[in-house]
Amino acid sequence: MPTTGGSYCRREKESDGDIVLYEIDMLRFARERLLSPQPWWEERDEWLYLEDFLLHYRNLIEFFGKEKYGKGDLTIFQPESIWLDRVPDKASLDSMTRPDLWEKYDTRDNEEAISKYLHHCTTQRTEEKAWDVTTMYEELRPIIENFESLLPEYKPATGLISGRVVGQTTLDGISTASTRTIELGLNPEK
Repeated sequence: MPTTGGSYCRREKESDGDIVLYEIDMLRFARERLLSPQPWWEERDEWLYLEDFLLHYRNLIEFFGKEKYGKGDLTIFQPESIWLDRVPDKASLDSMTRPDLWEKYDTRDNEEAISKYLHHCTTQRTEEKAWDVTTMYEELRPIIENFESLLPEYKPATGLISGRVVGQTTLDGISTASTRTIELGLNPEK
């Protein structure tokens, strides 16, 4: 939302739980946009939503899967910062941990890490890398739905209803390579 002088700010969050719910909301928003491209879009619109999806995906897999964290980091491994009055039982918390997704998509020693294609300016960004956003989302979906079920109702800024996406298009071949034209994977002959 614009404010005076051309500066902008995101919606205010009332709790640490709202921060994670915001990440979920923005992940869904970016995915919905990728799956519903508009005819007037330029390639840059698609790149913007892909990078938005990857940013929020990375933040969420870090929250649900990175066991070593810094002071001030929100993590499922410190649930008392999310659930101030009643922390869920151990089995519920364990069902929301996914270190395997963190390992698969963003550890430092992983050459395919999201951060190497998005977070940092690296020579690796010239290499073609396709992101299967449909599979990535489905790997994370059960965890985020479980997480949401354990918190009070959140009013998403984007207006998306939990998990609802318009259209059935898949974008399995989206790439963050900065030296090529983005391919949406919509034409099976390519």
